[in-house]
Amino acid sequence: MALLPQELFDAIIDEIHDKKTLKSCALVATSFLRPSRWKLFRKVRLGLGRHSRDTAAALAESPHLVSYICDLVILMPSTVPDSVAVAGLLRSVQNIESLLVFGRAPSVNWNSVEHEACSALLDCLSRPSLRFLHLSSMQGVPAALISAATAIPVVSFFHIRMDVQEEIFEQLHASAPAPRLRHLTLGDTGPAVPLICDFLLHPRKPAYTQQIERLTICIDQDNASYGGRIIAACAATLKYLAVSLENITQLPLLPFVLEVEIKVWVGYDRRLPALFSQNISQIASSLPLAETITLVVFIEPIHPDPEVDWPDEAPLPIFGPPFMDRTQLLHLRQVHCILRREGPFDDISALFDRFVLAMESMMPGLQGTGILRCTLDNPQR
Repeated sequence: MALLPQELFDAIIDEIHDKKTLKSCALVATSFLRPSRWKLFRKVRLGLGRHSRDTAAALAESPHLVSYICDLVILMPSTVPDSVAVAGLLRSVQNIESLLVFGRAPSVNWNSVEHEACSALLDCLSRPSLRFLHLSSMQGVPAALISAATAIPVVSFFHIRMDVQEEIFEQLHASAPAPRLRHLTLGDTGPAVPLICDFLLHPRKPAYTQQIERLTICIDQDNASYGGRIIAACAATLKYLAVSLENITQLPLLPFVLEVEIKVWVGYDRRLPALFSQNISQIASSLPLAETITLVVFIEPIHPDPEVDWPDEAPLPIFGPPFMDRTQLLHLRQVHCILRREGPFDDISALFDRFVLAMESMMPGLQGTGILRCTLDNPQR
């Protein structure tokens, strides 16, 4: 086997997904050892309870295995033993690239988590190898953590409530690390949104948003103005934008955006929101270089009554018959319409034909151009 290239062994091991088989492969030969360990320990998930403590203990006993960990998923601990296990691992990983941290449903209070785990998490955010951070379902999150997150290229916040202390904000903005944020995702509802937005838009640190190239916003209509402020702050560098329909009531000029994704929810009557046509029409004037427009239509679960036809909608002005004159959207190459289910239990395949007809009737100017594409996103149960 020594005559065969190592790349071949790596490719073979990469096709194995069963942990028991991978453990056996690690015992076969030196050529199998490293790729097997990499596959076994590249991604580690720490939840709660004995399994997590056992995983952490095994890694503590064999610290050389920690060097393989690149992707780490953590459920914030609630007990001292779990906190010790989580903190130990966070402090020992040096090659981490992706970190996902979840609070317990519906959310966990930062102050209820052992200090050791919180401190270790903050330290981990300073790893130069860290490229992706996801924080979800936590309350009382200190501004220091949000500040540290801006030094990571890809960050997503979901249901994160900050601990508001304005004097601390000022100190952090003055000493914040150099921002490296390139892709920001804000997914939230309610009063948590303004706090994070106000922090990121603070006049003492405009550089937080001035390098963002990809922005994903999914917040409720009550906070749409904050979404607009974030979009405007990123306008000079933004190349990709994903928003829900409620967030685009007024789009600023985004001169460099090449791709936009619009999310919209449709009820049992299969009728698009009243302002759909008006909001979509903004794309022509606000995104002059747009090459791809993706429309993701989330549909309510199928109801007991017979399925109704999609109602006739007036053609979208920007995609009406005059579209072929090409006075706007000169760079447009694709309009991708995706039908996606909102509920987890319904098969929506039967609705797809109706969906395609509805999209074609709203975009008659795209017929025969090859620009319009419709697909069904209907995962198996």
